[in-house]
Amino acid sequence: MKHYTKDGEYEGETHEMNGKIHTGAEHSETSEIVSHNKKGPFTMKGYTYPGQSPMTFKGANSSNSKCWPGHAPKAGEPKTKKSKTRPGVRVNNCS
Repeated sequence: MKHYTKDGEYEGETHEMNGKIHTGAEHSETSEIVSHNKKGPFTMKGYTYPGQSPMTFKGANSSNSKCWPGHAPKAGEPKTKKSKTRPGVRVNNCS
């Protein structure tokens, strides 16, 4: 079966990661998702940080993300709070 990247047909080695097929025998920062469809999808589901590998993404914080619709803090509550896992980082106060 043929594989495609966003640049066209791909004939090299592939590997599976998180249920998706990627270019290369092993995963690296240059690995790309391949599809059996010429039109894709060529992104990881829910991944919205173009130009940045999910492998190097350090996590969402209040400067690069927002609460899902309907999960914003209630009136009178602070919009951000201290991260429980990353000292010195503020995260969104989503419900």
